[in-house]
Amino acid sequence: MICPACNTQNDSNEEYCLNCGQRLIESEYKEEIRETKLEIPKDKIILLDLNYTLISNSWAIRYEKLPGKIEKRQYEHELVELIKDNYVILITASPYYTSFDSLKHIEENTDLKIDESYWNFGKRPPALKKYWLENAVLPTHGYDPEKYLAIESNEKTREMYGKFGIEARPKSDFI
Repeated sequence: MICPACNTQNDSNEEYCLNCGQRLIESEYKEEIRETKLEIPKDKIILLDLNYTLISNSWAIRYEKLPGKIEKRQYEHELVELIKDNYVILITASPYYTSFDSLKHIEENTDLKIDESYWNFGKRPPALKKYWLENAVLPTHGYDPEKYLAIESNEKTREMYGKFGIEARPKSDFI
């Protein structure tokens, strides 16, 4: 399967492009919307997903070509307001070569300060985020799962965080 965003050839069973992180297989999963929204404690380190979480129009721009796609991104300003006083670690399936422009665009278009960021180097989202969690986040910030809150669009990645005892929720639980 050829990725419509970066033209990389992927195996036909890949759910996400191994080059750019673009969702290749449309999921039947529908996010359940909570009527009563949860609060985000200010003492939590936020493990933040970029696509389909911080970016509000991911679905609309999903087939745009990189790097021009970055300029078309819009952000969940309500979510930004909820987490801007927390320590925020962005962990994304987006490729490293987009990191500078992506972080610059976030800085120019939101009040959010990204304290650390980790990018894709050719792994599927759950495996990639597990790698960064085990090799960067936990060794640096500690192994107590109560310190963290993951705001994550990918259900499989939320399950992975749960195996570490880290609370992981979709953005719809908060906004």
